[in-house]
Amino acid sequence: MQFTFNPDVKWKKYSVNWFLYVIAVVVTVVSTFSNMLEIGMIQLIIGLILQLLIILFGITRVMFYYKMPNKVYLRLEENSISLYRPNLLTRIKIEYRNIKRVVEMDDMFLLVQDNGKEEHINKAWLTEEVIMMLKKELKFIFSERAIFT
Repeated sequence: MQFTFNPDVKWKKYSVNWFLYVIAVVVTVVSTFSNMLEIGMIQLIIGLILQLLIILFGITRVMFYYKMPNKVYLRLEENSISLYRPNLLTRIKIEYRNIKRVVEMDDMFLLVQDNGKEEHINKAWLTEEVIMMLKKELKFIFSERAIFT
């Protein structure tokens, strides 16, 4: 069973905000480039590389938020749960047997693992219907290890 991100969240707005951020950085690069010509070559190269890295990071954020409504956030598989993470390691997979308990909080489900690590399932990224279905599935899978309000 898989659950996609909530389409009601304004993912496109986040994408536009990051795009405006990239535009602001590009304007800053262009305006400071002329001032940096008077500085030594090494400082110029370091400054440009740092600004290009910031621009690349911003562009990845634009693409990330723009594609968000089409991505699968949570996947319940036969023996594991798979969560989408917004970083370089886009998916994290946790075996059911490694989960000590599942706790429902106001804005998330907390997966407490045997090794002490915790993973979060953000309710804001899911619709109300999906949250109810997920709650039912988690209760079925983890029975007494699931603590819900």
